[in-house]
Amino acid sequence: MDDDRVGAPRVVLLQDRRWAPLAGVCCWRHSCREAFRAAGATVDEATFDAPPPAPTISGSGGPRLAWLPPRARRPLARGYRHSRGAARRVARLKARAQAVPIRGDLHGADLVVAESLEAADAAVRAGVPGRRVWALALPIEWLRLGDDSPYAELLARVAPQVGGLLTDTEPARDSVERAAAGCRPRIVIFPALAVDRPCPSCANVPSPSVAEDAPPEVVLLRAWRLAIDPAANDPAYSFALARLRGLAGPWAPAQRPNWTQASATSPQSGPVGAPAAAWTADAQVRAARALLELAAPSGSVAGWPRRPRRTLVSGYDLKFIRELAGHLDARPDLNVTLDEWAWLTKGTRQTERLAGAAESIVAEWARPSAVWLSLRKREDQYLVVRLHRYELDSPYPRQIAIDNVDAVVYISPWTGRRIRDELGWPAEKLVFIPNFLDVGWLDRPKLPGAQFGLGMVGVEWANKRFDLALDILAEVRRRDPRFTLFVRSKMPWQNAYVWARPEEREYFGWCLERIEQDGLLRGAVTFDPPGRDMATWYRRVGHILSTSDIEGSHVAAAEGMASGAVPVIRPWQGAAELYGEEAVHASVHDAAEAILANADEEKWLHRASWARAQIRRSADPAAVVRAWGDLLHGDLVAARSHFPAT
Repeated sequence: MDDDRVGAPRVVLLQDRRWAPLAGVCCWRHSCREAFRAAGATVDEATFDAPPPAPTISGSGGPRLAWLPPRARRPLARGYRHSRGAARRVARLKARAQAVPIRGDLHGADLVVAESLEAADAAVRAGVPGRRVWALALPIEWLRLGDDSPYAELLARVAPQVGGLLTDTEPARDSVERAAAGCRPRIVIFPALAVDRPCPSCANVPSPSVAEDAPPEVVLLRAWRLAIDPAANDPAYSFALARLRGLAGPWAPAQRPNWTQASATSPQSGPVGAPAAAWTADAQVRAARALLELAAPSGSVAGWPRRPRRTLVSGYDLKFIRELAGHLDARPDLNVTLDEWAWLTKGTRQTERLAGAAESIVAEWARPSAVWLSLRKREDQYLVVRLHRYELDSPYPRQIAIDNVDAVVYISPWTGRRIRDELGWPAEKLVFIPNFLDVGWLDRPKLPGAQFGLGMVGVEWANKRFDLALDILAEVRRRDPRFTLFVRSKMPWQNAYVWARPEEREYFGWCLERIEQDGLLRGAVTFDPPGRDMATWYRRVGHILSTSDIEGSHVAAAEGMASGAVPVIRPWQGAAELYGEEAVHASVHDAAEAILANADEEKWLHRASWARAQIRRSADPAAVVRAWGDLLHGDLVAARSHFPAT
């Protein structure tokens, strides 16, 4: 916990009364309480009573106005159906507006752990700030993107409302992320049971059967409780049980014919030596600490010394600051609102009102939004402009009323020098704060053989130099054909600005033709569409390539390093300053030699560990949030102290 924490954080375990206190359910509740107490929190309990189902609007079931001719009856029947649909919606809204069925005090909780998605939804409707509600998500089966199962639909609806989700293992996290891909939820892996933490309620007591209508989470918890019993028989494989036992089993044979069809069963085979999950008390306590740092990063709300400050983040294209804004909003001393412009030069209908009500304003990008805000900023407001490299080559920064700007944030040291030398902005207003990077979200176990996976993110523009990545791949595969290239990108023809340029079309067509014609490259390049599941994608990437002509900081290189991918970076300006001399290679040949040296798994693991440590030092996400917290309260000196500029 942080040294400045005042008072113990208060955690409320919101129990779902539909969950019968069976073996497994009591184990989860006992583990949850003990883990958060060991992590330094106080733990209270509350209960959620599911409301009765919403009333239905029923009809007689017979044809309406049967005596009318069809041509006259059809429009009247359509209108009748619409009116019935509207009545159903009103009935559902009335049922939803009824008193939230929660017993217990959630007021002032730093963290509410809801043991079901329905309970989490009820807590938010009861007025608990969504960022302080975390829900237990235990998929009973493998979920796919866009799954239309009731559980997946509920998960997709609840995930955007809450601070995050708890789940049991990496495979479960992958499933949950696919189902909730629309919002990229924060997820903490919290083993639901601990094999080394005896439960006082159910130890050595037979578990009764589960009712047919029991919630799926109850079925899972009971199955897991039975599976950790040393005397348990080998169960049949299931996605849920494999999360506890690992894919390697042991499993009962499947009820399917074997290869020769001489037997009615087939053995259940998995990867040799595939480890089981670490379902231990220590793992639960570590997860509880991680969750407290996310949900209550500064300790108890009651003990926070600074009053909340109304903060607005405004501008066109907020993709690089949206996640940071969420972490800032989770602090007790900041209330953050986003105002994303739909057009580069035109604000939203809310921009003027939101800007007028804000005490601190962040103009994301030094573009027309920053110009507009600088011309309207009042004396009692604190205005911060964040400038990326891209804007330095545009006319917009010179249109900003810099005298009205209180601070300018830049994300790489060499960009700061260009701001000072080319724009002539006062050095006393400049502060270096790296891009926010959720290193914990990205740092996941690599898949077997990941050291042979090269990764590249974003190839739609020619200045990303996809051709140089192909040069590296060809040279590497000439000596070791195990290496492949994974590309995560929108394709150039999906970007109207790119595809409108003949030289861009010619360039990318040449790259694709080369892949098809070159025997070293054919079948060795995989293209994946963009998506929010980058942490999962990086699990198969052992080296991250950055071959651009120019970059500000190249977020993909930092993300890859945080995931444990070894960086292979072209010497674009500022690269060595950001990522270290070891990451930058003087030529295609040197880059290929460095990759080939990492074919040895021990050497690659050593370099991967270096990459993780390097990015944690240079872009510590907790320090980034603290620096912005200080800056938005007007303390420029304190903000500079977190990342001294070079």
